[in-house]
Amino acid sequence: MMDKLWKEISKVYKSFNDDLVAIEKYIEESIPVDSPPVLYDASRHLITMGGKRIRPVLTLLSYKSVSPQGTLDEVFPIVVAIELIHTATIVHDDIIDRSTKRRGGATVNAKWGDEIAILAGDLLFSEAFGLVGTHRNREVSGIISRTCAKLAEGEVLETLHTEDYDMTEEVYLEVIERKTASLFDAATRTGAIVGGGSKEEVKALARYGYFLGIGFQMIDDLLDITSGENILGKPVGIDIALGKSTFVILHALHHCSHGENVELRKILNKREKNSGDLEKAKDIMEHCGSLNYALKRSKYFVEKGKKELSTVRENPATKALDIIADCVLKREF
Repeated sequence: MMDKLWKEISKVYKSFNDDLVAIEKYIEESIPVDSPPVLYDASRHLITMGGKRIRPVLTLLSYKSVSPQGTLDEVFPIVVAIELIHTATIVHDDIIDRSTKRRGGATVNAKWGDEIAILAGDLLFSEAFGLVGTHRNREVSGIISRTCAKLAEGEVLETLHTEDYDMTEEVYLEVIERKTASLFDAATRTGAIVGGGSKEEVKALARYGYFLGIGFQMIDDLLDITSGENILGKPVGIDIALGKSTFVILHALHHCSHGENVELRKILNKREKNSGDLEKAKDIMEHCGSLNYALKRSKYFVEKGKKELSTVRENPATKALDIIADCVLKREF
């Protein structure tokens, strides 16, 4: 799916493939070989397993949209820092969720244990802050710092509301604003700032990233129910298995019949769930329109993000950002 997206982008942004190769090289070289080896090996683990790289690409394209002639060396420290921060959050997230598979392989905690995984995530944050520091832009440093705080807040809010099945859509949005949208916002905002965008362009690109992040997370909740492990690179049905209060689950509980509500809550509250439970939960969500509603709401937010691009000068990078927004709604990954 990502290869297909990158091909679409390269049709309008001719140097994109070269830029993508350079991004990958910078990211993979960002974690040094040092001692103790176990710490650095664990820190590099998910980095070298690939990933969507959508956040660093958003930083690059936001930079290029306001500075078409700008050099990549100027923005690459921020591009890489954004990906390292994202990787650090999923290393810690996998520990909290007790996940064992990510990107088609073992999670850091499954391979090295929780203790090493915690420290590997910390090291990734440290390397990211070091890269941001080399840029010597106080505004960018402040944004990155505040974003990391929001990511932590989002993780805690999600944990506190894990089995809160009476949570409203407004509270859910508050959680994902911090946990997901904040980093998308930071990715596009910092790219625009480094590129020297106008105040209006920076605001528009930040809002594009923010709304895209909201839509992205809603689709993520949906894919946990509708996708397959071979496509996602991790087990499906994890949210149901952990009893999480995701967008799809909350909608189903608020809109299904009394009998379906009782049945779904029974499944969510079970300590051990089997494949039959997961299928039954999916059937209930589909029957009460929750899957379609999640897609509809994600489209609403992504379209809001796309509208913000009209404020930014039209060029290949801006067109590429528009393509990414469309792909988020169609994604299977």
